[in-house]
Amino acid sequence: MLSVLTFRTPAEAIAKANNTPYGLSAGIWSDKGSRILAVADKLRAGVVWANTFNRFDPSSPFGGYKESGYGREGGRHGLTAYLAPRPVAAPIAARARSKEISK
Repeated sequence: MLSVLTFRTPAEAIAKANNTPYGLSAGIWSDKGSRILAVADKLRAGVVWANTFNRFDPSSPFGGYKESGYGREGGRHGLTAYLAPRPVAAPIAARARSKEISK
């Protein structure tokens, strides 16, 4: 779905873009790179494209906000959902030997 709305200031455009229950992606078109970066930082969207749309780098994480998804897939960031830290227990005697070795 594409929404086309008018706005007078970047702040108004950001408010309108964020006033939705969805947040999968957004696109910004501007001739000023600094404006693109400032607006992109304030948008609540999983992917923000600058002067293009629907281009993906397979090594980049992908996901949405709000009702458009939870979490990230793809890239190294996407792997974290499948990895979990786990404690490793060692017998007390092994820990004592480890302390002796480190001295």
